[in-house]
Amino acid sequence: MDRKRLVPSSSDKILELILTALRDLVDYELAVILKLTESNTLTVQKAQGPLANERIKDFSVDLSRRRDLARIIRFDQPYLFAEQEEHEDTYEDLMDLPEGHSCLVAPLYFQDAPIGLMTLDHSVCNMFSPAIVKFIGTISRLIAVIIAQNESSQYQDTLRRDLTRERNLLLTRESPQLKNIRGDSPAWSRVIDQVKIVAESDLPVLIHGETGTGKEQVARTIHKLSPRNDKPFITLNCSALNASLAESELFGHEKGAFTSAIAQRKGRFEIADGGTLFLDEIADLPMEIQPKLLRTLQEGTFERIGGETTRSCDVRIIAASHMDLKKRVQEGLFREDLYYRLGVYPLELPPLRQRKEDIIPLTRHFAQQEARKAKIRTPDISEEALEGLLRYPWPGNVRELQNAISRGVLLAKGKEIGCHHLGLYPSALVPETDPLDSFQVAPAESRSRFPSMVAVEKRHIENALSQTAGKIYGENGAAALLGMKPTTLQSRIKKLKIKRQDFLTSDVSIVDMQR
Repeated sequence: MDRKRLVPSSSDKILELILTALRDLVDYELAVILKLTESNTLTVQKAQGPLANERIKDFSVDLSRRRDLARIIRFDQPYLFAEQEEHEDTYEDLMDLPEGHSCLVAPLYFQDAPIGLMTLDHSVCNMFSPAIVKFIGTISRLIAVIIAQNESSQYQDTLRRDLTRERNLLLTRESPQLKNIRGDSPAWSRVIDQVKIVAESDLPVLIHGETGTGKEQVARTIHKLSPRNDKPFITLNCSALNASLAESELFGHEKGAFTSAIAQRKGRFEIADGGTLFLDEIADLPMEIQPKLLRTLQEGTFERIGGETTRSCDVRIIAASHMDLKKRVQEGLFREDLYYRLGVYPLELPPLRQRKEDIIPLTRHFAQQEARKAKIRTPDISEEALEGLLRYPWPGNVRELQNAISRGVLLAKGKEIGCHHLGLYPSALVPETDPLDSFQVAPAESRSRFPSMVAVEKRHIENALSQTAGKIYGENGAAALLGMKPTTLQSRIKKLKIKRQDFLTSDVSIVDMQR
């Protein structure tokens, strides 16, 4: 059994497990964990129990306005409000609790400093005994450690990303050639590190990556950073070449060597002498030519087709493929000795879906690039479009992203780029938190039949408001129905200019109308 799979991946999940287990020991109807922010505000991180609702999960309170809570949080001891004690109900108007009920508050302390609060509520009085109060004091320390460790991990991740970005900016300033392979993600930063290392050598490089990951751009960058940068960079795509054509392209031919050889022609090895030869899709190179390529790599010599003169060349080889060459060797479709000769320094390029941190910077770069070509102002990109770009899996990788942005800049005509300009649209019933495959690219021939993303979203929200009589908050509110935060829904209603009052009925409370 994989032990790692038994460990929850986030503090939220761990807190959920703790509060679920706690309810087997302590009879509560609402348990809330609140984090203390730098602005002296308590915000809800986790809420659980029968009384937990969306309004509580979005709750926050300024301690400068709640002196009772500010007083309690100063001391690392749980506090049980007495039944007759007068105090402001923390969650007043957010749920239905009788005036007299059980309320226990436990400060969350880490390294002698308060980082939050935990509250337990029950609609029945005297539910929390002294033993329970003491027990909650112990549990609160465990919860504080979990929250603090998670924040430390998040801080370290943020710091690591910031340092990586700064490091790459410095590298870019030092080496303008690196601008062609942009990226700040950890996965891409490792590629940049390897490119800088291998560029200084003369070793053959074998680049593997899905279609569109930038194999040729990486090969060009290696050449530009190498001592050969003032010599030619020559490319040859090996796909769709038969044996005779591949041999002629690589080694050249003499006049009259074959029927169509009406003139002498130099091959790529000869043209690239002193520089770099990039062999793209090397896995497609015909088997008949592979021994001749191997000999040239080993000895640095070759003969043109129809010629008798042995020629020497000094060429650095960079090969690339989207296929697994090792598997091709096992299948008998690629020579094993040639594979090892080419793959002295293997370089794996991650797909775009594994470097999500780079999607938005690349998007803005491509948008600027296209706008500059079209001599127009760089258009803004809507929040919905940015979210769609992050959620789409990009099977065509960076090339597909660049094509999508080029099309978007063209269709937007200088205005804000939306999802409909990029060919991205969400399923009308998918909540915001659904996975990548909730987004699809519409086939070109069918896009004209689809309404715009804005129209679909507006109609979707209006349907939800109609079903909930204009109510946004609560378990029966439109936000819960749509699977989104109430504050997010309110923002979308305002932006889409939806008239919420058209859906309100007379039995909606004044409090809910104000929300």
